[in-house]
Amino acid sequence: MEIVIPFKPVNPKTRLSGILTREEREELAFNLLLDVVDACGEAVVISSAEDRRLEGLRYEVDSRSLDEVVTSRISKGDLAVVMSDLPLLNERVVERFLSSDGEVVLAPGRKGGTNMLLSRSRSFRTSYHYGSFVKHVQICESLGLKYKIFDSFYASVDIDDESDLLELMIHGKGKRSYEYLEGLGFYVDFSEKDPVLKRA
Repeated sequence: MEIVIPFKPVNPKTRLSGILTREEREELAFNLLLDVVDACGEAVVISSAEDRRLEGLRYEVDSRSLDEVVTSRISKGDLAVVMSDLPLLNERVVERFLSSDGEVVLAPGRKGGTNMLLSRSRSFRTSYHYGSFVKHVQICESLGLKYKIFDSFYASVDIDDESDLLELMIHGKGKRSYEYLEGLGFYVDFSEKDPVLKRA
């Protein structure tokens, strides 16, 4: 089973612009990618642009849209797609995902995205962005494909906004992205009723 990790190295995570500079967002995105690579083991990073930091990793540069990149690979054989911003993933979760039954396996994100996807059908096509999880279920049903929903909290946490960083700082101790954010001065204040993300 080939595993690919799509990665956007240039100006990523724009919804974090209010609390991180562009340089910090790009460095965070790279550390998130390394966390995912650690969990996936043998995987190919598909970068939308050249980035010298990728040297030493298995990677390819492909500037096409995410749907074009993934669907073209699905048409050639079995494929697993793991997003590059899932810092809480570990090897056990990935192994369980890869061993799941179904022509298509979908791991939903907390806000309706598709954080991990596995296709054993060359007829499946992707439709990422804007509630992709529901769209992928609909595509499976329209094609008559047997699909399975993969239930995992660790797979559901993708980093897009400040609330996601809170989850990472609560659950991600030991991860590269956690250590990077901690180095920037981020911490969780547990003194109130609900935990609050703060920066020193």
